[in-house]
Amino acid sequence: MRSVRFITRRTCAICAEALSLVADRVGRRGWDLEIVDVDDSGVAAEFGDRVPVVLLDGHEVLAGRFGRREIRRALR
Repeated sequence: MRSVRFITRRTCAICAEALSLVADRVGRRGWDLEIVDVDDSGVAAEFGDRVPVVLLDGHEVLAGRFGRREIRRALR
């Protein structure tokens, strides 16, 4: 089973919108989704200025602003 890690920030409006789209896609695929707050997880140095970030099986596939089309392409 594939796993998706969604890097977010509580104060990020773009992240909230993206999370609902990503969660929908991941749910349809039956994959695992882990939501990680960039400020609470120790990954701020790597991802802090680029949230939201989506990792598929540990590989970055999306970052910044993205929509349904990009999500569909990235999460195949």
